[in-house]
Amino acid sequence: QNMTVLNISTSLAPEGEPFYYRVGRQYDEFGIDWYVHLVIDREYILGTIDKKVASTKQDIQVAEKKVDDDLRTAQIILYISVGAVAVALTLLSAILVLRIIEPLVVLEREMAAVAVMRLEDVDTKRPLSALDEVRLMQVSFLQMIKNLVEYRNYMPASVLQDDT
Repeated sequence: QNMTVLNISTSLAPEGEPFYYRVGRQYDEFGIDWYVHLVIDREYILGTIDKKVASTKQDIQVAEKKVDDDLRTAQIILYISVGAVAVALTLLSAILVLRIIEPLVVLEREMAAVAVMRLEDVDTKRPLSALDEVRLMQVSFLQMIKNLVEYRNYMPASVLQDDT
């Protein structure tokens, strides 16, 4: 059995519609030389596949657009979240700074009063700060006031008079 097959893809239709054209040559036992021509419309064979490929390409484009939109949305959410966290941290740090500075400002004001021996201007009943460093300063300052009140009883009145 001797067969020669020629595969040819060509356009045989007048409109340019592609066809598959296959020629086969075969010898049979009687010595007859057979030529078999097979012409099949490409749309008939691959039409469904071509439609599926086009549909899949369109689905991919839609999916890529959705991914891009989702990415943009996620970026916007990220930027807004980062901005909100930055604002919140700024406000929190401002509140913390004020809470840290407030007892120091009060302590500074009371030290100025003690410097001119106005011991009555100091609030000795005020609660101590939650910060260790400030609390230690307050405790030492209150001890100093207690001692000054006690020593003031032994000082002459002329020393205690305010010069202003």
